[in-house]
Amino acid sequence: MAELKFFGYLSDFVGTRGKEVNLERPVPLREILPPRFPETNIIILINQKAGSLDSLIQDEDSVVLMPILSGG
Repeated sequence: MAELKFFGYLSDFVGTRGKEVNLERPVPLREILPPRFPETNIIILINQKAGSLDSLIQDEDSVVLMPILSGG
């Protein structure tokens, strides 16, 4: 079971801070996210390594999605 964690406004967009997904085969991350999910200004970590919306996700993967933060 792949585990997705959402931080910041992304958790509001999805409606939850975490989600578990059963995958029978590897699929691109964008296919398991809601339609119109933000595609820019986000950080994606897959098993603690940089990823993208086109990265293949499989069972047992841990995915973290968070907005890019800036400040002064």
